[in-house]
Amino acid sequence: MSESSDEEFDGFSQNEVDAAAQRYNDRLAQIGIGELDVVDNENESENDFSDENEPLVVDEAGDRPAEADGWHENFNYYERGLPHIFLPRGNTGPTTVLDPDKEPVDFFSLLFTNAILQYIIQETDRYANKQIRDHPDENKSPWVTPTVEEMKAFLGLCFLMGINVKPDIKSYWSTDVMLETPYFSKVMKRDRYMQIMRYIHFSNSEQAPQPGDPNYSKLYKIESLMNMFTDSMVNQYIPKRQLSVDEVMVPWKGRLSFKQYMPAKPTKWGIKMWAIAEANTGYVSFCQVYSGRINGVAAHGLANRVVKNCIEKANVIGQGYHIYMDNYFTSPTLFTDLFEHFNTAACGTVRINRRELPKDIMKKNPEGVN
Repeated sequence: MSESSDEEFDGFSQNEVDAAAQRYNDRLAQIGIGELDVVDNENESENDFSDENEPLVVDEAGDRPAEADGWHENFNYYERGLPHIFLPRGNTGPTTVLDPDKEPVDFFSLLFTNAILQYIIQETDRYANKQIRDHPDENKSPWVTPTVEEMKAFLGLCFLMGINVKPDIKSYWSTDVMLETPYFSKVMKRDRYMQIMRYIHFSNSEQAPQPGDPNYSKLYKIESLMNMFTDSMVNQYIPKRQLSVDEVMVPWKGRLSFKQYMPAKPTKWGIKMWAIAEANTGYVSFCQVYSGRINGVAAHGLANRVVKNCIEKANVIGQGYHIYMDNYFTSPTLFTDLFEHFNTAACGTVRINRRELPKDIMKKNPEGVN
């Protein structure tokens, strides 16, 4: 190729093509993939890219193609060309770069935005006015709509209570020299904190679908808030290529209809969530609360839907990402679907009794495997 930009481009020379192919083969070798076969443009035809007319070679057992590496006839899935090209929606990493002198709260504000705070204030104010209107005798204290700064202070005190644990909320405003924590009274008066806590809301309770309604959701009270927060998670960071999908347990032993007990986990009791995270940093791009079975019936194909929903909500479909998962999710059907329709590669451990896997290798001493 000529170095002059004024000349008309006549195509790459054969030396340039060979050099590019060599560089690509070197890269494929580094990640353990076979070499690229360079096709001469003058001799290529549609038949070079189709195996429809080629005879199917069957091994001695007569139940699978010889090149299928053990996959049985119900899962005829072979190497189909090169891996997907990685084309993320932008430069990977943070989309907002803050100065080094910024405080942790500044990073938190990127995710928990003022729009979210305004939404919480709106729904809290709506619920407070409804309670004062419907039950005036039980809500005699005058109500003032919180400001954004006041709501930040309220949430900050909630976080601090998780670090400085006391037997009850009123103890944080105690003037007893043995118990007092002056910081709380400096930030907000006790009665104001208790009033906001009484009315705090994250949804319009008047529009909540009731049980039996097709739109009923156990998560309705936090769903809108969760959606806004996960949108911020997606917008503030573009993950690198390697992602992981897994379940997460949030410790909880209180009363909750969808509380889970998982004896094999370090956290045995809690709220189960599905999450997709970048492998390098652990940054979570999307998470979703699992609210349990619907009407007591186990959901069919749940694992497949979880993975597809995670990559869809994390905005990584069709960009050549690699998804890793454990044996709860792994299945030939899911991996084929991700590869063919989501432009996404997948890798995972597998359960020995998973359907559609080749019986000749899915056993304790597989045949032909050293």
